[in-house]
Amino acid sequence: MKLNDYLNPKNSLVLFELGKKLDFFINLYNLNKFPKVLMLTGQKGVGKSTLMNHFMTYVYDRNMYDLKEKKINNNSNFYKQYINNIFPNIIYLSGDFYKNIKVDEMRNLKSLLTKTSISGEERFILFDDIELFSANSLNSLLKIIEEPSKKDFFVLINNKTKPLLETIYSRSLEVKILLKNEIRIKIINNLIDVNDLQVSIDFKNINLTPGNFLLFNSLSQELKLNYDQEFTYNLNLILKNYKKEKNKDMINLTFFLIDHYFSKPKIKNKLNSQKLFEQKSYLNGQIDKFVKYNLNQTSLINAINNKLLNG
Repeated sequence: MKLNDYLNPKNSLVLFELGKKLDFFINLYNLNKFPKVLMLTGQKGVGKSTLMNHFMTYVYDRNMYDLKEKKINNNSNFYKQYINNIFPNIIYLSGDFYKNIKVDEMRNLKSLLTKTSISGEERFILFDDIELFSANSLNSLLKIIEEPSKKDFFVLINNKTKPLLETIYSRSLEVKILLKNEIRIKIINNLIDVNDLQVSIDFKNINLTPGNFLLFNSLSQELKLNYDQEFTYNLNLILKNYKKEKNKDMINLTFFLIDHYFSKPKIKNKLNSQKLFEQKSYLNGQIDKFVKYNLNQTSLINAINNKLLNG
């Protein structure tokens, strides 16, 4: 399976450890009490989109959905339409796209949402990365969210990567998705088994969500990173790739690399808590500046290496 396939929540045919949440939403739906605007809040990769994919599969394909095992049938007509983004009554909108939306595009979006759903059936509109939508986009959408049609339901996926307008919170029923550490590890182990993955990163000693594990593990293999090598050697490889591809996932991988470095026992034993926090904050800040100001990579590596050696 390709990287994009692993990372697409629609390919998560089995729902691990979130079954009670799914049962809760299904019960609300069957009682006609499902909220018109639902916000799922939690770290990116914790399973929010996967949870909603299973819920919507139940709604539109319940005869083919294995509710007991929480498993999607990938041979159903619904799934084939859904995986190819052509199922008409589910609209998916990504904040990563709409963060720089233009006025004309906003009008098109509003027009799309105000059209009656196909066959008059219920329609779900998903806003992924809702916190990344521009303020203009959110303000334009507020009126639609405040006055939804009888058949429309809005699901907002909030990854908490930046603050979100309070008015969005006030119009939503917020449900937080949290994973205890033992559950997090169990889900990752299940993903490893189901996908027959080779593990290249430490996920047990670092608070890594299942989704981010899949991403960082795959990227680490792609770059042939060896986490036993010098920190700056790996950092240089990642930043070199970022300069070439401009893939923001590489920057997130550098933050994982930093977390991994400071989680090593020899580093934790060498530095007191204040010094560890100071150095880690310095490295994170330098990476932010590298991206924002397009800093020289060699100078950055030298500065970081000097900081690690001399404090």
